[in-house]
Amino acid sequence: MSKSQLAVFVRSRRDTLGMTQAQLAGKTGWSKSAIEKVEAGTLTPGLEFAGALFDALMVPYIYRERVVAALYPGALDRILGQVSGRPDADALADLEDLPYPAAYIALPEGEVLGANTAWAEAFPGPKGTSNMFDYLFTEPTATDVLVDWELITHGFTYGLRMMGPISVPQNVIDGIVERCQVHPDFERIYNTDPPAATTLQPVLRIRTPGTGEIRNLRIKIDKPHLPHSPWVTYRLVPVREL
Repeated sequence: MSKSQLAVFVRSRRDTLGMTQAQLAGKTGWSKSAIEKVEAGTLTPGLEFAGALFDALMVPYIYRERVVAALYPGALDRILGQVSGRPDADALADLEDLPYPAAYIALPEGEVLGANTAWAEAFPGPKGTSNMFDYLFTEPTATDVLVDWELITHGFTYGLRMMGPISVPQNVIDGIVERCQVHPDFERIYNTDPPAATTLQPVLRIRTPGTGEIRNLRIKIDKPHLPHSPWVTYRLVPVREL
């Protein structure tokens, strides 16, 4: 990630939150001059400053590791140890042991790096185990399977639009947009924010292929830290009756 990309992100995110440079400086504990330099693209913040910016700009925790890796290439590997770009056989076996749909997903680009049998059954077709954007916008059955299709697509596209430019290569974003813009609602969903009431862990309603039964599943997103990895564990857990 370049300084200019970070500058654009900080400026746009600050504007979205309705903050002035002085207010952002106050929230981070750093000077207004430092904020001005970051937004001008003349200063790359250190880790402490970056962390303060993440907090003030309300950057979701699930994306922060990817942003740090883009800001400081190789830093996480030196600090936490080098890791493979994909889950190994043990990690995939752990996923298969789960009785409910679960997958390892790289966010914000939505690449599915591994999925268990329950996931493949919930989202039939090869696109369900390749990339979430491809599944949501180019798989004809997606709107049938996902009762709350627009809710989940808005969440994924918002993450890509907000965090993509500072955490993944631009050509990856361009490829997703090119593949998905065939859907008539893609442009509208991609360029608008999701409803304010949308939470990070909503209850998702999934229609079982074949039977039409609707299951209520709660989205739970975990970030594996041992070992350090660039993906999250995306689990769809049955809602428990209290």
